[in-house]
Amino acid sequence: MDTIIRLDCVSHLYNVGEENEIVALSDISMDITKGEFIAIIGHNGSGKSTLVKHMNALLLPTSGTVLVNGMDTKDSANLWEIRRLAGMVFQNPDNQLVATMVEEDVAFGPENLGIPVDEIRERVDEALDMVKMTEFKKQEPHTLSGGQKQRVAIAGVIAMKPECIILDEPTAMLDPVGRKEVLNTIRRLNREEKITIILLTHFMDEAVSADRVIVMDQGKIKMDDTPRAVFSRIPELRELHLDIPQIAELASQLRISGYHVPDSILTVEEMAEVLCQSS
Repeated sequence: MDTIIRLDCVSHLYNVGEENEIVALSDISMDITKGEFIAIIGHNGSGKSTLVKHMNALLLPTSGTVLVNGMDTKDSANLWEIRRLAGMVFQNPDNQLVATMVEEDVAFGPENLGIPVDEIRERVDEALDMVKMTEFKKQEPHTLSGGQKQRVAIAGVIAMKPECIILDEPTAMLDPVGRKEVLNTIRRLNREEKITIILLTHFMDEAVSADRVIVMDQGKIKMDDTPRAVFSRIPELRELHLDIPQIAELASQLRISGYHVPDSILTVEEMAEVLCQSS
């Protein structure tokens, strides 16, 4: 399958040469394939935000190489095309909403690319439809809920026609309803539109939805595998001060209590099936 993002021996240092020099990333090598849904988890300071900021050239590596669709992020001539291909959605949607009307906000990116007006109109309508926000297109962004604002922010990225969307803890400031809205949107964009998704999250239940989970600690990749494989390693995750998905935690407690419950269970449906079989 085609690789969309490649990191080769990437390290990143903050405050280079100073007494308080920090190694944020240390010799990271990885490939991300087109169409993948990847979740990246790790405690604060693990390096995960620094990692993804290299994927659309918000940061450049101190050493090593980052390629986006074969384009080197260190080549300034590639900057705008890289950021178009790999769009970024941040934690606080208010920081990304710049216009006084939803449809104007979604049009902001394509306008700055110099896209013709008729095509911008088509892109805005298509993007709002993808995130199920068409009925709000004439509304002022400040009147929306947190989940709706985040979906508009995602639509603004979609209107740029990205092949990859990077989301830096997009649900951290949302209530459970808003979290569900945004996560459903992310899943749909991945499965139906085949957009590559890279999701940073503190919510382990969100990571369960991914094809692949990357665990970061001290600037290094500690695990890189399927959700089932990663979340079966409960003692190691706890050593890294990470939470466990609720169903995986329940399965662990049942095993401790003597029940024969597989360590690969991650969903309510799987748990219900196992408990019904054992009753």
